[in-house]
Amino acid sequence: MTNSHVTEKAGSRETETAILEAARNLLAEGGLDALSMRAVAAQVGLSATAIYHWFEGKEDLVDRVVAHGFQRSEAYMRKSIEHIPAGSMERVSALGEAYIRFALENREYFKIIFAIQTPAPRHMEDVPGQGGYRVLRECVVEAMEAGNMRKTEPDIVVLYLWSLVHGLVTIFMACDPQDLLAETGCCEGLDERELTIGLFERFRDVVRIGLQPVEVTKGGPR
Repeated sequence: MTNSHVTEKAGSRETETAILEAARNLLAEGGLDALSMRAVAAQVGLSATAIYHWFEGKEDLVDRVVAHGFQRSEAYMRKSIEHIPAGSMERVSALGEAYIRFALENREYFKIIFAIQTPAPRHMEDVPGQGGYRVLRECVVEAMEAGNMRKTEPDIVVLYLWSLVHGLVTIFMACDPQDLLAETGCCEGLDERELTIGLFERFRDVVRIGLQPVEVTKGGPR
C-alpha cells in the first residue's frame, strides 16, 4: 500500500525518518536477511531506487538505524539525570534504571543496536555516545571526584556497571524471570519492568557497598 503522506514529502526529513523506522522494524522482525531496499521501499510507499537518494545501500542503512538507536538511548539516559546532583551515587543509579527502561520500552532498537551482527565489531569511538558508555563514565568520574565513590580505574568500573545492567536486561528478554526466581517469592504481582528494576536495585545496593570510598586509618584501609 502506498503511503501518500511519505510520497508527498519525498526529499524531506520526514521521509528519511520513515525509511529508518521501516528498516528498524524489518531488522527487528527478521534480522539482516529481512532487510532490502525493495522491502523498505514497499513499507514507505516509494520506489526502491528512490531510497538511494537518502542511503548509499543496505550497509549504510543498517549503520544509520544503529546510530539512530544509540543516539536515542543516550538522549534518554541524559534526560533521566537532568535534575540529579552531579557527583552523587543517585545519579549513577538513575542511569542504570534509565538503561533498563529504555531497553524494555524500545525493544526493537535495543535488539538491533546490540544483536545485529556486522562483518567486524564496531569501534567504540564510531558509536554515537559510545552506546551510553560516555555518559556513564562522566557520572562515575564525577562521583569519584566528589568523594562518593572509591577512586580507581573509571573505565573498569564503567564496564562492570554497564555489563551488570545490560546482562540483566538481556537475560530477562530471553528468559521468563518468573521461572528463574520462583523460589525467592520476589516475582509475585510484579510485571517485567517492575521486576527488572527491583532486581537492579538489589544489585545496586551490593555494588554501592563495594564502591564506597575506603576509610584510611593508621592501621591502613578498612
